[in-house]
Amino acid sequence: MERRTGTIHRNRNRCGNPGLLLKALCILLFAVCATVANAQEAPARVVYFVGSGNAPLDQHLIALLKRQLGPATSLTEVSDDQLATLENSPVITVGPAAFSRARQANRSAAILAMLVDRSFISAFAERSPGQISAVLYDVPLIRQALTGKAILPQANKIALLATADSVELYEPLIDELPAYGMSAKIFLVDSNDELIPTLVRALGYGDFLLAAPDSAIYNPRTIKHILLTAYRRNQIVIGPTQAYVKAGSLASSYAPFPEMVEMAGNFLSTFFETGAYPEPSYPEEFRVEVNAQVARSLNIPLPSREDIATRVDRQLTVNGEASDE
Repeated sequence: MERRTGTIHRNRNRCGNPGLLLKALCILLFAVCATVANAQEAPARVVYFVGSGNAPLDQHLIALLKRQLGPATSLTEVSDDQLATLENSPVITVGPAAFSRARQANRSAAILAMLVDRSFISAFAERSPGQISAVLYDVPLIRQALTGKAILPQANKIALLATADSVELYEPLIDELPAYGMSAKIFLVDSNDELIPTLVRALGYGDFLLAAPDSAIYNPRTIKHILLTAYRRNQIVIGPTQAYVKAGSLASSYAPFPEMVEMAGNFLSTFFETGAYPEPSYPEEFRVEVNAQVARSLNIPLPSREDIATRVDRQLTVNGEASDE
């Protein structure tokens, strides 16, 4: 009898203390729950980022994008070598060069381009709808034209410089202007030597010169000469970008970075839901940059930037409503 009792006691020891066993099960259950919770909190979506090479610009956009996308989406920078291995995840590129690198490295990548013009991205987006899209960086020329008119209300004739290759940039604008009481004339620049003589003729025609994002005419090599020639003839230049206002253009509309990033976030949400991007689009909000020193030098009363932007928005809204009727 004693021998049997000892056997039972030893078997109980092998089974262990019931209290310790329960505690161990609780710890195991807690670990499993923690693992599941961490998996749920981990980013469920991944977006890859190909920068422009301008470190301050890239880091600024990364910070804005992370804030816009939130913790559920991981934004990961990738090198050119890593681009070829990406599958099924969207890629944000910054600038034309970054887009070209990404496109060459991976033809199947779903690319959302930022800081690119419509003229650059349109053909890619048309050939690969849903796979290639963009938040457009350039400003619609009708908005730029109305920016000039908001500053010079009496203006009704606009001068345009173009080359044979870029003249088509202005054709939609010429069709739109009559609805706003304006017209435009294109002056063709046949060669580099003819730039300034052609510019002088254009300035003699128009109430102001409207500059488009046409790098053949408006570039770091030519812009100083264009602006000085206009200034000496008491004429203003509108556009082509915010950067040129600092160089001497009187004003330019531009899309603020937060607005572009918000649109990029919306495009990415659509991609994750449907597997395709919307077509390239402009942001809905634009602001105005002005050069007050140029305005003072030319004795031009300059409304506030907010007032100019409001006038432009009002004109576009009124005309848009009229066109819909």
